[in-house]
Amino acid sequence: MALYEVGIVLTTTLDDQEREAFLAELRTLLAAQKAEIVTQDVWGKRNLAYEIRHQREGFYVFWQFEGTGPAVKALEYKLRLSDQVLRYLTLNLDRELQRSRKMEKVRAKQKAAKAAKEAAAPAGEEA
Repeated sequence: MALYEVGIVLTTTLDDQEREAFLAELRTLLAAQKAEIVTQDVWGKRNLAYEIRHQREGFYVFWQFEGTGPAVKALEYKLRLSDQVLRYLTLNLDRELQRSRKMEKVRAKQKAAKAAKEAAAPAGEEA
């Protein structure tokens, strides 16, 4: 199973009970798809960078979970249809980590090549 992260911005018109009921519904949806929530990070009410549906504040929730493609598809379908959700974004962290590791290797090779070139340049000038 791949590691995913989902960021959800909920409307602030929900009271605490409604918000927790909605999040519990999402958790059971993931559990039904055999996905497991690894970490939960609740930022709470924050100002939005720009107005969304005439609202200037949102309630931020971030989850990292291990699951499959169908679990992500079911979750995104639920989030897309819900009026309680202002925005959401799902990332495949495995893919993002692979991309960052690849870029680190490229940067390390470039740095080594530059260091070798600088080390060779003074020796060539002395000869």
